Amino acid sequence: MHMPWYARVVFTAGRPFVLVAALVMSVPGEVRMAELAGWHGWITWLMPVCVSAYAACAAVISEVRRRAGLPGRVTATIGAGMALGLALSAQVVAHLIDRDYMASSAVLVAVVSAVPPLVVAHMLHMAAAPAAEITAAQQMRDLEATVAYLAGELADALDLAGRYLVSRSHGIVNEYEELAEAAEELADECDELADQIDDELAEAEQAEGEPRPGAVRKGGRGRKAVPLAVVKETVAAMKAEGTKVSGPTLAERLGCSVRSGYRYLGEVRPA
Repeated sequence: MHMPWYARVVFTAGRPFVLVAALVMSVPGEVRMAELAGWHGWITWLMPVCVSAYAACAAVISEVRRRAGLPGRVTATIGAGMALGLALSAQVVAHLIDRDYMASSAVLVAVVSAVPPLVVAHMLHMAAAPAAEITAAQQMRDLEATVAYLAGELADALDLAGRYLVSRSHGIVNEYEELAEAAEELADECDELADQIDDELAEAEQAEGEPRPGAVRKGGRGRKAVPLAVVKETVAAMKAEGTKVSGPTLAERLGCSVRSGYRYLGEVRPA
């Protein structure tokens, strides 16, 4: 937050200056109360420490313990309130006595005399209240809770990522199988088309009475078709043996080309 320079000066130096001024102004009344209670000499100057300085310490301790969540903040708050009330009463009573509006009494002397022991008891109580040990234990519990939460979130994230990868792998496998089937069907169609072309060329050569150049290169023998019954028997035998029935394996068993093996396999399947 941007502030003018004079506002920053007041914000920075004003608070400690006001605190010191208020403590100094409280000293005479508290010293006077110590004198009325029966103390003399330099000891009376310790009463401001037991009242005003104690009130400031209790207020600071109470606020620190409240923000840090430490034990003892309730008693520190109660002590700060009682110290503030005591400091206020000391100033009022001292000035009333000095202006002859009231006189000292046994009750007043007893109350003022009990201030130092009460301050000592409460300061020792706040000093003895556990802070670091309980804070470390609380931090350990918070850390364990945080670790457990992060572990759960990590497990959920890993499970989600694993499910996604598994689903993607299944999708890829299915796509690969579909592509393999499409490629096999395309190969069968190409083989059938090639066989049809060969048949048409053979018929054309027979009609013209001239042998095909390819037939001459093959030793002068034409292609002899395998009967469908033989193909069926071969396929049945391969299945009984546990051999995979495919175009190449059927062609190897029949002693024909792979293209013819695909064609024969296509003829057997519809049958």
